[in-house]
Amino acid sequence: MKSLPTSISENDVRVRESLRPLVESARERPVFLVDGDRTLTPEDTSRTFLEEGGLDPMMIKARFKQDGYVFDAFRFHAEVHLRLGEDAFAALAPTVAARVRLYDGAAEFLHEASRRALVVVVSAGIPRVWRSLVERCGIGDVPVFGGIDPSNPFVFGRREKGLVTDLFRERASSVIGIGDSDVDTEMLLRAHHAVVVVNHRQNEDLVPHLLQHPSLWQVVPQGAAHNGIRTIGFSSLAHIIDDL
Repeated sequence: MKSLPTSISENDVRVRESLRPLVESARERPVFLVDGDRTLTPEDTSRTFLEEGGLDPMMIKARFKQDGYVFDAFRFHAEVHLRLGEDAFAALAPTVAARVRLYDGAAEFLHEASRRALVVVVSAGIPRVWRSLVERCGIGDVPVFGGIDPSNPFVFGRREKGLVTDLFRERASSVIGIGDSDVDTEMLLRAHHAVVVVNHRQNEDLVPHLLQHPSLWQVVPQGAAHNGIRTIGFSSLAHIIDDL
């Protein structure tokens, strides 16, 4: 198994190399960059993955609380997961994915959006779980990008989502970022169009960063809509590019 990069610069190289084929395929096309956990589902699949593997997710929560969403904390996050090894990833990813409930309309959104644009699920969690999920939904051609995988491990968090957005902006005709938490802040700030999916905490750590975004929308599968932000449903979200 490859080792995790130890520095931001080394990690950036691996992110760029891993993403290059997708970026090239985005030339002059609209791109949807979609977070997974708490955005397409109310669940945290990474937490479930750790619990199924016999590890305590609270050690990761404590590290983020102590350090914030910085490189070293996300590296620790990845390292804890990767300790489980390839066999555990191969066994647990489809098991966890089989129990996940997507929000109503989320799978249909991914399917319709993939007909109109390049759609990439960008996960700071477990990419294999999300690959199993999109395959289960019959949209296995939707790519998933993330770094917590023994076959190609790298750190993928708040900063790296911003880097990915910048790379797609260099090629795509437009980039639509969709997320729910502060981990998605850099992705949504740098996207041409930002969509907040209302989560169980009313996006208290995300929305304040985005209020000056020139094109801000929200999907409200739970909770209450935010005042002053345009609302759109999952059923219409793929069509957002028609009006851009």
